[in-house]
Amino acid sequence: MDDANSQSENGIPLKIAVLGQTLVGKSALTFRFINNKFPNEHDTTIEDAYSIPAKIDDINCQLEILDTAGQDDYQTMLDTWINSCDGFILVYSIDNKESFESVKIRYERILKLKGDQKVSIVIVGNKCDLEESRKVTREEAENFCSTNKVTFLEASALNVINVRESFLSVARGLLQINFPEKYKNSGKSGGSKKCFCF
Repeated sequence: MDDANSQSENGIPLKIAVLGQTLVGKSALTFRFINNKFPNEHDTTIEDAYSIPAKIDDINCQLEILDTAGQDDYQTMLDTWINSCDGFILVYSIDNKESFESVKIRYERILKLKGDQKVSIVIVGNKCDLEESRKVTREEAENFCSTNKVTFLEASALNVINVRESFLSVARGLLQINFPEKYKNSGKSGGSKKCFCF
C-alpha cells in the first residue's frame, strides 16, 4: 500500500468484525456508530454487514463492519468471521462476568487463526452505564489488556460513551500496521508480534 488514498474510490477498505457473546450490545454499538441512534428494538443478529466512509488521520477509508452473532448456535461461523477480517472489536458487558471470559476465548482464537499476521484488536466493556450492576471491574479488564498489549475502552451505546472511539481505534490500528512510517514518531505505535495495538 504505497498510496493510502488511491486504494479505491471510497478509500482504503478496513475490515472489522464485532465479536462477543449474545446480548452484550454488539449491535447497539454498531447501530449507534453507523446511525448515531440507539436501536429501539433488539433483533437477534446472525450476521449484518455495513460499509461506511471515514477519514482517519487524513487517510480516506471505507470501514467494512461485520456485526456477528453471539449465540452458541453460530460459533461454527466464528472462524470464518475471523479469517475474513483484520480488525476486531471484542465486546463484553460489564454486568456479565461470563461475557468477559468469552472475550478472552475469542481473543485466543484470533491469535491462533491469524498466526504471525498482525491484527488490530480493541476490547470494549459495554454498558458502562450499568455501574450499579457491575460484575467485571475496570482493573480486571485493564490488567488483561495491558498484559496482552490490547487497547481497552469502556463504552455505553445507550449514553454514547466511547462508541466512535471504539471503531476509530481499531481502524487506526489497521492503518498503523499498513503505514508504520506515518506513525513511527507519533508515540501511538506499539504492540506485539501478533496483535498491533496502541
